[in-house]
Formats: sequence, structure tokens, C-alpha cells
Amino acid sequence: MSLYFVGDLNVMYDKKLSPTDKLVYYCLVGFMNAKDGKCYPRYATIKERTGISRASIQRSIKHLAKLNLITIKRLASTNLYYLGRQKILQETIKRRVKSQFDTRDNSQRGVLIKPSYITNRYSKYNKTSPPPTDKHSISYKGETFEQCGSEGHWHEYYSKKSGKHIRKHSFKNIIEEVETSRKKFEAAAVKVVA
Repeated sequence: MSLYFVGDLNVMYDKKLSPTDKLVYYCLVGFMNAKDGKCYPRYATIKERTGISRASIQRSIKHLAKLNLITIKRLASTNLYYLGRQKILQETIKRRVKSQFDTRDNSQRGVLIKPSYITNRYSKYNKTSPPPTDKHSISYKGETFEQCGSEGHWHEYYSKKSGKHIRKHSFKNIIEEVETSRKKFEAAAVKVVA
């Protein structure tokens, strides 16, 4: 079963499909390979999983193929089922999940933070590597900012050159100046009080 197993709700609410058709479809989705959208379960395997008779499974598969929900190809000992709509749905979900958690922060790329018991145990063998740094730095508007603190999902950075403070969200690619966020907070507080 794939990691992003989500059934097509259009199949669930389709009035043309019987409950048996829906059960057989979701059973096929459970066997589907997420990379190519194909599966190869035998009728006996589907019968074992769903508790439906072989004749009902065959009728349901023919009906699903007639409605273009699946494509069937006969192989030597079983059928090949291609679930095109389900494959597209799962690829869309993967892209959304990846884009939601994808950050483009280059400051921490390649940094591996090891627990102290691992670094202390191997430190006598690895004398050439530099000690791990606790602070990270990022570039913003041509300046280099070093991390000076964290609060929730926000990391605060400080520039020694200009004395400015900025903060960056951990998951989202949002960077804002601290003074700007303070002005927003004060403006919101004035509206609440007034």
C-alpha cells in the first residue's frame, strides 16, 4: 500500500456504482503501485480481502472498466489493472504535501547535528573535522545575519553590521524585519483598544 493512500471521493459518491463496485475499486487501490498506477491481484486475493464472491468481483471489475475507472489487461495467470485517475490523484497529493513542507533555506543545507554522545565517542578518530557550529547564518538584502534566538516556528537573526533584526519562519519561506512585525503588532493592538 502506498504512503499517500487516499481514495477518489468521486468514486465514493458516484451513483452509477454499487457498494460492491466501490469495495472492489478501493481494494484495487490498496494493491496499487504508486509509481506506475498498476496492480496485479488475483480474484482469490480480492475475494479474501473483501469477502465478495468471485462472480460479483468479475461483474464489478467489468463495470469499473466500462466506466473507465480502471483498465484491464489479461496476463497469463492474473489481470493487470491500471488505475489512471487514482494515480493522478496520488501524484497531486504528493506535490501538495511536498510544496507545503518544502523550504528553500540554504543556511542549514548539509548541516548534520549529531547528539553529543556520538560526537564525543568518535572525536578521537575524526581530528580533522571542524567543531560543529551552533549558530546559523543567512543572507538577506545583501547582509549576513546570524541566528540569535528562536520562538515557536520563528528563528530570529541579527546583523552585526547594521544592527537590524529579522525573523524567518521554519516551514514557510517567509522572512520579515522585526521592526515591521512590531509595527503590525502595535497597529493591531491600537485597533483592539480603540
